[in-house]
Amino acid sequence: MPVDGLPAFVGWLAILLATLAVLDAALRADWGAPVREHAVWALATASVFLARQMTVAMPGGMSLQYIGAARLAMLLGYPRAVLSMGLIQLAHVAQFDLPLAERALPLLVLGVAPAWLIWLITRACRLWLPPNLFVFLLGAGFIGLFVAYALPLLAAAGLGAWALAGTSGPPIQKQALADYWSMMLPYALLLASGEAWLEGMLTTLLVVFAPGSVRLFDERHYLRRR
Repeated sequence: MPVDGLPAFVGWLAILLATLAVLDAALRADWGAPVREHAVWALATASVFLARQMTVAMPGGMSLQYIGAARLAMLLGYPRAVLSMGLIQLAHVAQFDLPLAERALPLLVLGVAPAWLIWLITRACRLWLPPNLFVFLLGAGFIGLFVAYALPLLAAAGLGAWALAGTSGPPIQKQALADYWSMMLPYALLLASGEAWLEGMLTTLLVVFAPGSVRLFDERHYLRRR
């Protein structure tokens, strides 16, 4: 996710918001949970970190990378997911010797935003839709995950276009932006649909065979006797 070319205030705002989001998540996290929950938390975080090592280089210098933030939120809840994504970004900084400040914007857009969106979508499904198991599996597990990834990816593409506009000269700016969007839009939607399909299937299996392992799945609401 490019940050060169963006105004300075965007970077500082991202640092502030990302810091506040991580601190808020740390305050909300259940630190007194059983050791088993902390072990699952650690394993889920490690699995996303390992999955993010598999980066696919695409034409034009772009690379596709697994996000996993919404999946972590489904499994662990919003606070733990945000903390996990923060730890993953710190590990990424240490691994590639990157400036820490430059990782605030990716953490905010591709870490905090998907986790918050899937939490919001699951809450909306529980409040406004019938208490049917398939409402959760389809509304949150597939469609919700797609939305939770597609919107941040499109926002990242928009920020990338903004950065490109700041670095391109006026004679080539319009064509450069058109080429950028023609490349970014299909890949953003493809990545969002791929992650939503994979994670939706995993969520379905967990809800059916181990419903207690999905934190955002409200068993009392969807599995209550009628």
